[in-house]
Amino acid sequence: MHRARTSSLVRVTATASGLLAATLVLAACGGPGVAVHGVVAPTSGAPVALADVSTTASGTLAALLRAPAGVVWHGVAASPSLRVATVGAGAISLLWMDPAQLRFRFVPGRVTPENGPASRADSRPSTWVPRMVAAFDGGYKLTDHVGGYYYLARTVSPLRAGYASLVGYRDGSLTVGSWGRDVQMSSRVVVVRQNLRPLIDRGVSQVRRTDTNHTWGLALRGLARANRSALGVLPNGSLVFEYGSSVRPAQMAATLVRLGVTEAIMLDMNAKWPTGFLYTHTGGQVHGWKINAHIVRAPSLYYSRWKKDFIAVEQR
Repeated sequence: MHRARTSSLVRVTATASGLLAATLVLAACGGPGVAVHGVVAPTSGAPVALADVSTTASGTLAALLRAPAGVVWHGVAASPSLRVATVGAGAISLLWMDPAQLRFRFVPGRVTPENGPASRADSRPSTWVPRMVAAFDGGYKLTDHVGGYYYLARTVSPLRAGYASLVGYRDGSLTVGSWGRDVQMSSRVVVVRQNLRPLIDRGVSQVRRTDTNHTWGLALRGLARANRSALGVLPNGSLVFEYGSSVRPAQMAATLVRLGVTEAIMLDMNAKWPTGFLYTHTGGQVHGWKINAHIVRAPSLYYSRWKKDFIAVEQR
């Protein structure tokens, strides 16, 4: 494992043709670079952020991205439909996504969620990598009793009313809501991934002073702070992914509330599991960046189906 030394956005490169021919596997981390089938993946790289969104976005996009004081959205090379921001002295990174211009592809893990189905396409990186512009992690193990799971017309674990639910549809759209109230089953639904009660519900943080260290997932060694990820939806339907380094659940929730998020789900936690990456495609190669320097794993993690589920974000 490695951490970035010079930039919060760290690049990994691989050939697109190699992805079509075979599944890429990340070698052991360490040293000046990581070899991925003969391609060197540097452990540091130039920042992806290009400019303050207020000077680059159209009027419509700027309206979607109104932000409170202290939050500055930046454009990225990966896609004009993505923006990034950092708050909390670099502890929290945010990725804004325009659902009108993007498709969201759920890729089940080989191990987690447990005992779930998978399609042939789920084991073929060529079906998502060539169009992937971003990616982020899924949720906890089902054995942690965090809620239900439905995928490919199969209920793997019963869905629970009132639980925070990430819901993906056949048209590639994605949303977050309380199951049974904001979101429900229909023929359009491809996946429902539940993970605890809502972190944000109707614009209000659900973190309480009476919460224990187990309420939002037990951190390593029982510590109150951990690396965490979350996904929220704004009133206009756009999405915000959040990565936090060594943070409390209350910090994650407070940041999303400031942005105007109405519903949010806590995703994964602890040192290795939360991820958030950006990807560009040039000259037949895929280039990946971490959105935060404290993300432990490399962007090449999602060049193949991994042991845990994730969301691949594709340009429409």
